[in-house]
Amino acid sequence: MKRAVILSIFDQGMISAFNLVLNLAFIAHATPSEFGRFALVQAIAFFALSAQNALVIMPLNYLVPGRPAAEANQQLSMLTSANIALMAACLPLGLIFAYAIAADVTLSLVILGYFVVVLAREYTRNVLIVGGRMAGALAYDVAAIVFSALLVLLAWQWLPPVVAALFGVAGANALVLLIGRIELHWNSGAFVDHLRSYGVVWKETRWALQGALQNEVEARSYVLMVEAWRDAAALGALQAGRTVMSPLLLIAPSWRRIARPRLVEHFQHDRMDAALKLLWAGALVIAAAAIAYAIVLQLAWPLFEAYVFTGRYIDMQSIVWSWWLYAVIVGMAGVATTMLEALRQFRALAALGFGLAVLIVVLLAGLIANGFDLATVVLALAGVHALELLVLVILVARHFLARPATVGGRA
Repeated sequence: MKRAVILSIFDQGMISAFNLVLNLAFIAHATPSEFGRFALVQAIAFFALSAQNALVIMPLNYLVPGRPAAEANQQLSMLTSANIALMAACLPLGLIFAYAIAADVTLSLVILGYFVVVLAREYTRNVLIVGGRMAGALAYDVAAIVFSALLVLLAWQWLPPVVAALFGVAGANALVLLIGRIELHWNSGAFVDHLRSYGVVWKETRWALQGALQNEVEARSYVLMVEAWRDAAALGALQAGRTVMSPLLLIAPSWRRIARPRLVEHFQHDRMDAALKLLWAGALVIAAAAIAYAIVLQLAWPLFEAYVFTGRYIDMQSIVWSWWLYAVIVGMAGVATTMLEALRQFRALAALGFGLAVLIVVLLAGLIANGFDLATVVLALAGVHALELLVLVILVARHFLARPATVGGRA
């Protein structure tokens, strides 16, 4: 477990570093409107990834681990069909999005390719991770990052920045997928039967989907609001601050990806003490990462001011540190959420997410429309997620208080 967590954190850190460099390149070399458009495409891609996580990745974590090989392969084949159906559904939605942002033909095609490849990539990575092949996932990501960097640099010379970045990342990942040929045990002839079988899974994942989309509204509705009610420069400044915090924001997902199947296994064998220890370990990982990142950021701040923001972005220090507080609170809430996901408490999470999503939209609409500064907007987001964390802690505590701790499955 420890080796897998270390590899996962290293892997996520490597991905985060690449994304950080890519975004910093936009901040330093592209216009604010170009950076804003790129941020908007990424935000919509995250909506698609959240839907995938609810509909496909979470069932992957509890339908495949710990089952006989034949049954596990059958479930994997069914979920692969579900992921392909999701990728197909993204095509018309991608076209609508491209039309909404007035994208030309080239950018529209690149956006469609980016959405499809991102979903294929994330599914393949999680198949490797759930199967206990974290080293294989790491090797996949190393290759994808190397090829992405080379292709983005090459495309940047001739294409507009947004097109170059999306084309480079999508093309490189598609190449690695073709070369890697990860075994998914997919039976294409059973595609329709797989979708019928998925109907049983849908009874639970529909609640997870509602919760996931609500989470995206919580996390990214500000992108649409700032773009609509302020301007591209304001969105660029807000996203520039979040970009600096992106490595810290990705620590919790890297822990959750490894911990979720382990928590499911602990609960299946009634090992409550082991589940609680894993929960505390996740909280400690988030806290340690936050402290270390704060120290590094404070020491490196003059370099950010001189070489990245270069005086073009105002009040960045307060915006960045507001995002730091946000990242810490959201990370802790993610640890508690993983526990409840492993317990398959999707309905409770969906109800909580709905309330928070409504609160965030109403609160942000008031703040942004009335001209509050960007740091205040981020602090408001952090405050809402602090309320979420409190509710999640209560739900987790109630579960553990209701069941006695056990060792090895025996009371």
